[in-house]
Amino acid sequence: MKAVFKNLMLIGLIFTIFAACGPRPQYKTALGKKKLKHYNSVQFGKEKPKTIKSFKRNNR
Repeated sequence: MKAVFKNLMLIGLIFTIFAACGPRPQYKTALGKKKLKHYNSVQFGKEKPKTIKSFKRNNR
């Protein structure tokens, strides 16, 4: 009976360790939180979308 319990505990421990090692969703990372805050402010009208300036070459 003790051997069965030990094996179940070992399997549970291994499963827990592998489940914790997965990649984090983007909304939980610092960069993802910044992007989400920006997109929400643009979507709900708090700020205007930033435009990308066109690249101009210096004529020499």
